[in-house]
Amino acid sequence: MKPLVTIHDVSKSYGKVQALQHVSLEVMPGEIFGIIGPDGSGKTSLFRMLTTLLYPDEGAITVNGFDTVKDYKAIRRCVGYMPGRFSLYPDLSVEENLEFFATLFGTTVQENYRLIEAIYKQIEPFKKRKAGKLSGGMKQKLALSCALIHKPVVLFLDEPTTGVDPVSRKEFWEMLRRLKQEGITMLVSTPYLDEIKSCDRMAFLYQGELKGIDTPAVMLERFADILCPPGLQREEAVLQQEYAIEVKDLVKRFGDFTAVDHISFSVRKGEIFGFLGANGAGKTTAMRMLCGLSYPTEGTGTVAGFDINTQQEEIKKHIGYMSQKFSLYDDLKVWENIRLFAGIYGLDETVIRERTEEVLKELGLEKERDTLVRSLPLGWKQRLAFSVATFHRPEIVFLDEPTGGVDPKTRRQFWELIYRAADRGITVFVTTHYMDEAEFCGRVSIMVDGCIRVLGTPEELKRTFGEKDMDGVFHRLAREATRKSD
Repeated sequence: MKPLVTIHDVSKSYGKVQALQHVSLEVMPGEIFGIIGPDGSGKTSLFRMLTTLLYPDEGAITVNGFDTVKDYKAIRRCVGYMPGRFSLYPDLSVEENLEFFATLFGTTVQENYRLIEAIYKQIEPFKKRKAGKLSGGMKQKLALSCALIHKPVVLFLDEPTTGVDPVSRKEFWEMLRRLKQEGITMLVSTPYLDEIKSCDRMAFLYQGELKGIDTPAVMLERFADILCPPGLQREEAVLQQEYAIEVKDLVKRFGDFTAVDHISFSVRKGEIFGFLGANGAGKTTAMRMLCGLSYPTEGTGTVAGFDINTQQEEIKKHIGYMSQKFSLYDDLKVWENIRLFAGIYGLDETVIRERTEEVLKELGLEKERDTLVRSLPLGWKQRLAFSVATFHRPEIVFLDEPTGGVDPKTRRQFWELIYRAADRGITVFVTTHYMDEAEFCGRVSIMVDGCIRVLGTPEELKRTFGEKDMDGVFHRLAREATRKSD
């Protein structure tokens, strides 16, 4: 049997940055082949060359027998591609996106509907809704449907489940296994350990070099320090008696839809509080009200001692916020981003200079101070965004899925920053789709259909539901959900 994808001695650089160095590998027909590596390892550059969006500087790539440089038109007709960022048209409806991609490849939805039927049926009730208004899991199902509608021979998936809750991720990989049975070959990158284990074989990239190819079991043991870093250890924090956040019967409606339905909870000063839930559960909507970005429909609450209904501007002065979408300016340098946000927070020049040097040293970015943020690996960007969000020493920092798409080792480093912030007395309010991160929180709440279904320490929740880890708890509760989209 001949390989379906061949990469031979491929190198790629961007100026002085060497993205890939002499990479060679083969993918056999019908495989789910993982391209795994930390941020900045060259994964996305490789995917872009495989899909003819970039040319290699050296070496050659063939896909389905076609050369990616000479035969790029033929390759584009026989492959499907889901890039890391949302690849659809947010202002087109679900069905309009699907019809557009079918037309683009000279086919119809009806002709290949059997291939996407199991996926598309889950989003068909929302076919008139604009793609930009779908929850994360729904967006990915639509993107996969669009990538499959022309019946590709090879499917390229660059971190397709980033920002998607664990239940939706499990459903997505069940779909991939069904596609494998249809004979479709897949190359996929992912930062999730459970998804890595679902690949037939995997290649591990590190700093642009191929370090090995083997089954996931062998590779995870061989590179355990990067792919399976040890858990974080922290002495149990002594919490203050005062509350940083208090909420009672908080409600948010959009027309007839109740996104947040009478939630009540409190968070002590200095606590690391995990705010979990599937896509569409209402987490982000609730967080926006707490941050003074949206008015509640009903209910009361205070954040840093200020009323969420009447003192929103005061709340904004006393909190930090890091959104799930990258919150810095790509076209500014590292130090310029720090300086800009410090000025917005009203800090004086002496404090800004001192803290800037502290932040750069803490992050190991002293040599990158004049680097444009767009040139930084994702993990560095997210750590910088966190440091900017806490630069003014806020009482509370809100983190909305701060580690989405980041490899395990970098996520661990990010949580070390969170622990240091909590040790300084900052209250941390965090949402995440990584259930190992839920274990790092002092207490956790889990939302289902706009309501807080449970609240307690990770150990309490695991005992209550008889599960060995928070992933089991989450899956148990998420199955109770009846709504599928915000």
